[in-house]
Amino acid sequence: MARVIFLHGVGANGETFSPLINMLHLDELGLDAFTPDGPYPFDGSAYGRQWFSISGVTEENRLQRVEMALPKLKEVLESYGPLEDTILVGFSQGSIMSLHAAAAGFPVKGVISIAGRLSGPVDKRDNWPPITFIHDNDDPVIDISKAQESYQWLQAAGATPEAFTSNEVGHSIGSQMIPVIRQQIEKML
Repeated sequence: MARVIFLHGVGANGETFSPLINMLHLDELGLDAFTPDGPYPFDGSAYGRQWFSISGVTEENRLQRVEMALPKLKEVLESYGPLEDTILVGFSQGSIMSLHAAAAGFPVKGVISIAGRLSGPVDKRDNWPPITFIHDNDDPVIDISKAQESYQWLQAAGATPEAFTSNEVGHSIGSQMIPVIRQQIEKML
């Protein structure tokens, strides 16, 4: 059975996706939804989680941190079942991890990146999964130019990503994004 695994942003946890999952009605599609917590405590508080540390992160060292976090991410994802039956939906840092998982060859059914980006160019290859970017034009945390650059890197690497933009929701998941997320999940099945 296919599943959707939601990867949260830095400082949050898997439960933050509960309202979105309820609005997507994934049960109508026969899909299971999972919301794991990032494996590491958030550097900024005692409550949140993260997929990799952002303490001292720069454009120069972000990719190395992501690559070091991928084996643990794979372990987490595989605990829910075969990757071939898995769609990843990431937000912010969760999107970074989802996009890099696809770039590393994790055999997922698809990736939906919400307010996310790649940390650098990726290697060219065949057989990319479907990848969708959903990003707000006014995102103050991950500027839309970073998503656009990531889109171009994926195209150069042989992927055929899709992209959708929203307005006036900033670095969050707005109601106008929900039908797009649902539609893209359906296309990836």
